[in-house]
Amino acid sequence: MAWDVAVSGVLLAVGAIKLYYHSSTASIDEKDSKLQMGFAAAIGACGFYLFIAGADISFTWPFTLSGGVYNVLFGGIATLGGLLLLAVSLALFLKADLRPASYFAAVVGLYSVIDAYAIIHYGLTNAPLLAALGYLSFAAPAFLSVPATHSENKLWRWLFVLFAILFAAAWMYQAANFTLDHLVPS
Repeated sequence: MAWDVAVSGVLLAVGAIKLYYHSSTASIDEKDSKLQMGFAAAIGACGFYLFIAGADISFTWPFTLSGGVYNVLFGGIATLGGLLLLAVSLALFLKADLRPASYFAAVVGLYSVIDAYAIIHYGLTNAPLLAALGYLSFAAPAFLSVPATHSENKLWRWLFVLFAILFAAAWMYQAANFTLDHLVPS
């Protein structure tokens, strides 16, 4: 799942650079139509996987020894993050306004901030500060998506891109560590 989150950050950053979104008309340049469809498919694939994985955690509660804490921590944000990516994908595919998806992103970003607080406050995970930073790295571009889709000011778009890249880098680091930790022979 962490690799999927990292890929999502990369796709959102590159998409914000490559697809010029006009907030005044709520549309992307028509000349980018094929590229827009490509981003819709890739973001949709990431969203579908994240949604299914998060829903599975949310419904099956695989982390029973923790009393369900990690099911809520990992399942909730993965499910909502997957739905958010699917909403962005659908908006791109339908050539629709991205602003409503930015409101969704801001609320999911708030949920991520609350998760980050809980990780630090309750000392969840082996490295609470690092895990909380991973969650906060998602919250920043989620919040920045609102002004980035509502303003023609390029500063907002570039801040979104910068924080989406930091989000992707943070999750690539975490994903690499998760992978290495899970591949240690017993």
